[in-house]
Amino acid sequence: MEAGGLRCPRPRQVLFIFLFWGVSLAASGFGRYSVTEETERGSFVANLATALGLGNQELVARGARVVFDDNKQHLLLDSHTGDLLTNEKLDREKLCGSTEPCMLYFQILMDNPFQIYRAELRIRDINDHSPVFQDKETVLKIIENTAEGTTFRLERAQDSDGGLNGIQNYTINANSFFHIKINDSDAGMIYPELVLDKALDREKQQELSLTLTALDGGSPSRSGTSTIRIVILDVNDNAPQFSQAIYQTQVLENSPIGSIIAKVSAGDIDSGVYADVSYSFFDASEDIRTTFQINPFSGEIMLRVLLDYELVKSYKINIQAIDGGGLFARCMVLVEVLDTNDNPPELIVSSLSNHVPENSPETILAVFRIKDRDSGENGKMICYIQDNLPFLLRPSVENFYILMTEGALDRERQAEYNITITVTDMGTPRLQTQHNITVLVSDVNDNAPAFTQTSYTLFIRENNSPALHMGSVSATDTDAGANAQVTYSLLPPQDPSLPLDSLVSINADNGHLFALRALDFEALQAFEFLVGATDRGSPALSSQALVRVQVLDANDNAPFVLYPLQNGSAPCTELVPRAAEPGYLVSKVVAVDGDSGQNAWLSYQLLKATEPGLFGVWAHNGEVRTARLLSERDAAKHRLLLLVKDNGEPPLSASVTLHVLLVDGFSQPYLPLPEAAADAAQTDPLTVYLVIALASVSSLFLFSVLAFIAVRLCRRSRAGLVGGCSVPEAHFPGHLVDVSGTGTLSQSYQYEVCLTGGSGTTSEFKFLKPILPNIQEQGFERNGEETPVVRNSFGFNFYFIGIAETRLPELQSGAEAILQEALGKGAMENGGAGTLRIRQVLLFVLLGMSQAESESERFSVAEEMQSGSLVGNLAKNLGLEVGELFSRGARVVSSNNKNHLQLDLNTGDLLLSEALDREELCGSTEPCVLHFQVLMKNPLQFLQIDLQVRDVNDHSPVFLEKEMLLEIPENSPVGSVFLLESAKDLDVGINALKSYTISPNSHFHINMRVNPDNRIYPELVLNKLLDYEQQSELSLILTALDGGSPPRSGTASVRVVVLDINDNTPEFEQPFYEVKIPENSLLGSLVVTVSAWDLDSGKNGEISYTFSQASEDIHKTFEINQKSGEVSLMASLDFETIESYSIIIQATDGGGLFGKSTVKIQVTDVNDNAPEVTVSSITSPIPENSPETVVAVFSIRDRDSGDNGRMFCSIPEDLRFTLKSSGKNYYTLETGGALDRESQAEYNITITVTDMGTPRLQTQHNITVLVSDVNDNAPAFTQTSYTLFIRENNSPALHMGSVSATDTDAGANAQVTYSLLPPQDPSLPLDSLVSINADNGHLFALRALDFEALQAFEFLVGATDRGSPALSSQALVRVQVLDANDNAPFVLYPLQNGSAPCTELVPRAAEPGYLVSKVVAVDGDSGQNAWLSYQLLKATEPGLFGVWAHNGEVRTARLLSERDAAKHRLLLLVKDNGEPPLSASVTLHVLLVDGFSQPYLPLPEAAADAAQTDPLTVYLVIALASVSSLFLFSVLAFIAVRLCRRSRAGLVGGCSVPEAHFPGHLVDVSGTGTLSQSYQYKVCLTRGMGTDEFKFLKPIIPNIPPQCPRKDIEGSPTFRNSFGFDIQ
Repeated sequence: MEAGGLRCPRPRQVLFIFLFWGVSLAASGFGRYSVTEETERGSFVANLATALGLGNQELVARGARVVFDDNKQHLLLDSHTGDLLTNEKLDREKLCGSTEPCMLYFQILMDNPFQIYRAELRIRDINDHSPVFQDKETVLKIIENTAEGTTFRLERAQDSDGGLNGIQNYTINANSFFHIKINDSDAGMIYPELVLDKALDREKQQELSLTLTALDGGSPSRSGTSTIRIVILDVNDNAPQFSQAIYQTQVLENSPIGSIIAKVSAGDIDSGVYADVSYSFFDASEDIRTTFQINPFSGEIMLRVLLDYELVKSYKINIQAIDGGGLFARCMVLVEVLDTNDNPPELIVSSLSNHVPENSPETILAVFRIKDRDSGENGKMICYIQDNLPFLLRPSVENFYILMTEGALDRERQAEYNITITVTDMGTPRLQTQHNITVLVSDVNDNAPAFTQTSYTLFIRENNSPALHMGSVSATDTDAGANAQVTYSLLPPQDPSLPLDSLVSINADNGHLFALRALDFEALQAFEFLVGATDRGSPALSSQALVRVQVLDANDNAPFVLYPLQNGSAPCTELVPRAAEPGYLVSKVVAVDGDSGQNAWLSYQLLKATEPGLFGVWAHNGEVRTARLLSERDAAKHRLLLLVKDNGEPPLSASVTLHVLLVDGFSQPYLPLPEAAADAAQTDPLTVYLVIALASVSSLFLFSVLAFIAVRLCRRSRAGLVGGCSVPEAHFPGHLVDVSGTGTLSQSYQYEVCLTGGSGTTSEFKFLKPILPNIQEQGFERNGEETPVVRNSFGFNFYFIGIAETRLPELQSGAEAILQEALGKGAMENGGAGTLRIRQVLLFVLLGMSQAESESERFSVAEEMQSGSLVGNLAKNLGLEVGELFSRGARVVSSNNKNHLQLDLNTGDLLLSEALDREELCGSTEPCVLHFQVLMKNPLQFLQIDLQVRDVNDHSPVFLEKEMLLEIPENSPVGSVFLLESAKDLDVGINALKSYTISPNSHFHINMRVNPDNRIYPELVLNKLLDYEQQSELSLILTALDGGSPPRSGTASVRVVVLDINDNTPEFEQPFYEVKIPENSLLGSLVVTVSAWDLDSGKNGEISYTFSQASEDIHKTFEINQKSGEVSLMASLDFETIESYSIIIQATDGGGLFGKSTVKIQVTDVNDNAPEVTVSSITSPIPENSPETVVAVFSIRDRDSGDNGRMFCSIPEDLRFTLKSSGKNYYTLETGGALDRESQAEYNITITVTDMGTPRLQTQHNITVLVSDVNDNAPAFTQTSYTLFIRENNSPALHMGSVSATDTDAGANAQVTYSLLPPQDPSLPLDSLVSINADNGHLFALRALDFEALQAFEFLVGATDRGSPALSSQALVRVQVLDANDNAPFVLYPLQNGSAPCTELVPRAAEPGYLVSKVVAVDGDSGQNAWLSYQLLKATEPGLFGVWAHNGEVRTARLLSERDAAKHRLLLLVKDNGEPPLSASVTLHVLLVDGFSQPYLPLPEAAADAAQTDPLTVYLVIALASVSSLFLFSVLAFIAVRLCRRSRAGLVGGCSVPEAHFPGHLVDVSGTGTLSQSYQYKVCLTRGMGTDEFKFLKPIIPNIPPQCPRKDIEGSPTFRNSFGFDIQ
C-alpha cells in the first residue's frame, strides 16, 4: 500500500507455522549444561568446540555466537578456545523465582552455512537467602476469657531458596502462656500455630511480646525472626466502683443555674468500651430531676433551676454508674441547701378602701400583713411609709398593720395620694418590698373649663371640599366626672355681616372645626370668631377662645392677556422694517393673573411661528424680538402663536396670536439690547478688539465684586448696639408661608428680640426652685406603758413590740442603719433641700412571734370535700353570739392570701370555699395544717385558726419513667441483682406505696428493699442464665401497689436488653472458594467476595477480613475490603508468570475471634502477549552492485500458549528482499538482487509477526537498509528565473534575496557552490552592483541604487557540485528598483523667483466661487509619491478665499463687501502623497478692484456654501456678551436692593435693626412685580406701663404694582397666643 498499489496486498511468501509442543532436537541429550548460582564472571561452563566436534578456527570462521531466549547475554563464547564462560553472576532466585529446576534456554548461531544449535543451562541453588517474615511485627488480639488449648495460626516466613535450603522449622521464645505447633499445608509448605497453654487475664497483664523464629535446612542453617505482639482483649468482668459511697455537699440557695454542686467519680478496671462509665440518676423523684442534671461523662452534678431553702432544705440523690457492658454501681449524694437572704419581704393586703370623702374624719383605708420567707436575721423586718402624708400606720397582732387617715382631706388641694408602704428585712444584703396604694378624694364642681390657647390660627386652602376638617380647639376642666365633661359651641360673631353659620361648624364633643362650604381667596381672605366651652356641672361653668381663619390661595385663575387684544375684531398687526437688526423689539405681550403669589408669576413662550427661528419671546417680560437679520427671502407676513403660563400647580395658561408685517422703508429707531452694546462698530481686526473688550468688562466686574465684599465686611465689623439690643447680620433662608396675602412666595425673615428697660419692675428669667415639703417634728403618743420608745438622730419614733430590753440597743442600731439608707436616697431625690424632719414614721421590728392573746382554734377536714362543706361553727368555738360576728365585720384571712375558707356571718359556720387537695397544699408533709386568721373590728381583733387536711387514697402509684431500660450481659451469673426505679405515690400513711410485683417469666423475680428514709424500692433478681443468641431482649411489666382500700396500682415496662459477649467465632459460608479470572482483568476489578457471619452482635459481630499466611506476591497482586470481603486486583495478572494463587482469608470479629477460608484463584490465559522479534545481526549499507546478500538474522517467539502462541512472519510485497526460515523460529532477510541507489537510496523494511490467538496480536520490527551512491546527478535550481525587488537609496551590502539549487546525490556529490556568470550586456557594471555568497546563494547590493537612473537589470547565476567529474547548472535573476519619495513638489505657477510678486485682480462684485487663480506644480517621483494636494495656510482675511485640494484653484468663499481690505496675501502649501510627505509653499497676492469686468465662473458645488465665520470670533462675542450682561445685572440688582432698603428703613419701639442681606428665591428683573421679594421682619420686646409682649410686625415689602391690593400694615388686629405674646 505504501508503494502506491490499490490492490489488496498478497503475501509474497507464506512463512511457517511452528508448533511449540511435540518438537525436539534429534540429539536430545546434547546441549545440557549446569552451573552453580553466584559463580564468578568468567567461570568455565563447557568447551563448545569439543561438544560440537568442531575445530577452534572453524568457530571463528563461521562466526559462532550465543543467543539466549530472553535476549540477555548470560554466557560468553571464546571463539579462539571454544570455551563457554559465564558473562555475569547468575542469581537463581532472580532468574527463576520459586521454579525448580531453574533452566535457561539459548541457541548457538553459525554462518557459512547458516546453522542453529539449541541448548539449555541449569542453575543450581545454594543457601544464600535467610527466611524473611513479611511483617516484622504481627499483632494478635486474644480475648482474656479464651479457653486453654485454643490455637492461632500465624503468618509463615518466606525463603527464596528451595529444596533443603527452604524453611524446615519454627520456634518461639520461652513463656508460660503459649507454645508453637507446626502443620503442613496442601501446597507442601509448613506454617506455625500458636497454642494457648494458660488462661489470660487483661487486668494482670494487658500485652505479651513473643519472638517467632523460622529456620531453613541449609548448612549452616539460616534463620529469620518476627515479633508476635499479643494484645489481650478485655471482657466486661469488672463493675464500676465509686471513690465514695456517700458524697456530702453544701450549696447556697442563690447559686446560679448551671453551677456545679458536686462531682462523683467511678472507675472501671476494664478497658475500651467496658471502661467507659456513664452516670445517671437512679430512683430520683421528679423534683430532683427538674432541679439537678448530671453530666453522663464527667459525673458533674449541675443546677437546672434555682434552689429555694424555704421550700426544700436538703436533697438525697442516688447516682448510678454503668459501664459499656451493662455492669453498674451506685452511690448517694447528700445536698444541703444553705439559706441566703433571697426572699424580699411580702406584703399581703387583706382589705382596701381607696375612695375617701373630703369631709371624712380618721378612716381605715387598708389592713395588711407582712412576712418574710427567710429565717434568722434574714427574716426580721421593719415597716414604714413616706413622710409628709396625712396618713398613719398602726401595728396590730402578728405582723398585721392598719393604714388610716390622719384627718379630713381636701380634694382641691390634692385629689390623689400615692402611698408607698416599704418593708425592709435585716438580712445581708438588705431586701425591701414596696407596695403602692392610691387613695382618691371625691370632687365638687369648682373649676371652669380652660382652653389650651387664648387664640387659634387656622389655615385652609381655597376651593376646599365642604365639611373639610380645618382644625380643633381644646379645653380642659380640672374637675372630675361629669364636672369635667366639656361641650363646645360657636358664639355669635362680632361682625354682623359675617355669615358664620354658613361658613363653619364645630363638633360639640371634641372641638373639631369644619368648613361648611368652599372658600374663595379672592372673595374672603380671612375671618375670625369666638368658641365657647361649657362643663356639665351644677351650676355649669364656661370660657371662650378666639379663632382666626386664614384662606390660602390656589391656582384657579388662568392668565388674561391685556395686549394684544383678542376680542375677535381685526387682528393686531405689528410692522417691522426689513433693515431691523437682531433683537429689534417687535411688540410686548401684556398679561395678568387673578391669583397671587407664585400662582401669579407669568412666563411667555413662542409656540408656533410662520418661520421658526426668525422671532423670539423673552420668558419673563413677554417682549417679542427678532432673532436674526431679515433678508429678502423672508416672507412679508408672519403669524406668531404665543403661550402665557403661570407658575401654579397645576399651571394654567392662555394663548395669543400676533401678526407681523415686514415692510421696506419703514423708519423705526433701533433699540439694541444691553447685550448688543458690545457689538458696536468694529475695526479691523475684529478679534483684537473683542479680546480687549472682554478683558476690560471682566476686570471691571471682578473689581466691583471685591469692592462690594470689602464694604460689607467693614460695615459688619463696625455694627454697634442700638437701644441695648444688638442684632448680628446673618442670612436666614425663608421656609415660612406668607399668609397675609401681600406676597407670592416664601420670604427670608430676620427676628430681632430686644429686652428694653423701663420704670418699675425688673424683667428677668427665673428658674423656679423645687418646693420641698416643710417637715415638722411632732410628738407621738405611746400606746401603753409596755412599749418602749427610742428616738434616733433622724427624729423617728421607734416602737419595739414584745422585745426584751436587752435587745433594744441592737435593734435600734439596725433600724437607724436602714433609715440612714432610706433617708439618704430621699434626700438625694429632693435635691438636698434642708434637713428632713420626719413627721411620722413607725418602725416595727418583728421577731416572728406575736402577742399570745389567745390559743389557736383547730379544725380538721378530709381532702377533696366539695365546696361549701361544713368545717365547724366559729361563733360557738369562740363563745360569741352570731350577730356579734356580723356587727364586728368578721372575715377570714389566709396566710397565703388564698380564700380556702369562707365565713357565714349569719350562722357563724366556717365553710370550704373550694375543694382542698392535700398533696397540692402540703406535698409529703404530714400532718398537713393550714393557718388562718379571723379579723374583727370594733374593737380590732385577730384570732388564729389551724385547719388540718386529712389524706384520702386519691392518687395511684406513678413511675416517673413509663419504660425502664436494663442492659444485662449474657454471661451475668444467676442471682445477680439489678436495682429498678421506684414508683411515686403522693398519698401518705397507709395510702402510700406498699409492694411491687413483676409479670411472670422464667428469668427474673422481684425482691423489695427499704432504704434509710423508709422508702421501698424494687430489685430485679436473675433466676436463669441469659443467652443473647437465643433471646436478645425481654419485656416485663413492673406493678406498684399502695395500701389504700381499695388499693391503687401503677405499672411500668421493664425492657431488658441482653448484652452480647464474644462467645461465637466467625464462620465462612464456604470453607473453600474456587474462582477463575482472565489474566487481562482490569485493575480494581472484583475477583471474588467471601462472606462470614458471627452470631454475636454489636462490635463482637463486626467482622473484618484480612489475608492470612499470604506471600508478598499475593499482597502486591490482590487486596481485600476489610468490611465487605471483596477481593480485587491491585496489579496485573500474567498467566505466563503465575498460573494460580492460593489465598487464606481470615475473618476476625470485634472481640478477636477468627475463622479462616481458602480461595483458589486460577488465572486463565488470554492472548495478551504480542509476538517478540529479536534481531541477532544486521548489515547496512549495501553497495549498489552487490548480489543476493543476507541483510539480517532474527528470531521470533510468543509467551502465550496454545493457539495464542502460534505465529507466522511476513514482510511487505513489492520489495527487492526475501524472507527465509532457518531453524526453529529463526529467519534470515536477504536481497533479491543488485540494488540501484538512483532508483531508491533507502529501504524501510517492516517485519510483521502475527499470532493465531483471538484477537490476533502482531509485532512489527522496522529495518532500514541504505544503498551507497555515485555522482550521476547535476545540481538543479528551484526556479529557472528569480525576480527580486529593492527600494532605491538602499544601504550598501543590503541583502536582496537568495537563489537555491539542490543535488540528489549524497555526500560530496551533493555539495553545491554558487557564482555570478558574466552579463550579456557589456555596459552593465554587474561586479559593482551585486555580489553572491558561494555557499548559500545569498545576493547583496554593493551600492545604493537610484530609481530615476536605473529601474531594472538582470544577470545569470551558476551552481556546481563537488563530484568527480563536477556537474553544474544556471538560472536567470531579474532585479526591479522601487521608487522612494525623495523629490519635493516644484511650483510652476505662480513663479517664485524673487522678482515682482504675482498679483491677481478680483472685482468686488464677484460672486462666491469666483476663480481667482490656479497653482500649477509638478513632482519628480512616480506613483502615489507624485500625487499632489493643495492647502491654504494663511490669508489676510480668513474665510474670504479658499483653495481646491486636488487642482489648486483659488476661489472666493463668500460675497465681497466694502469693509473687506483691498489687498490680500495668500500663503498656499503644495504637498505630495509620499511617506514621509514632502511639500513646497507659494505666495499669491490678490487685489480687490471696482469696475473690473470679469466673467463669473461659479462651481456647482460652491453655490450652496453659506458664508462662514471664524469660530474664534463667535466664541469671543459670546463670552463678551455673557460677562457684560452678568456685570450689568449685578449692578442693577445691587442698586435696586439698596434703594428698597433705604426707602423702607425705620425704627419700631426704640429698637434699631442693622441692614442685612436676605436674598429671596428669585429676583425680579422685568419690573412687572411677579417674582418674590426679600423681606425683613422686626420683632421687639418693649417695656411700658402695660403687659410685656412680643409683637410680630408685617413684613416691610418693596413697592407693589397697582394691580396687587395693598394692605394697611398698621391695621392688623392684635391677638395673644398661648405663649403670652401679642401677635400682629
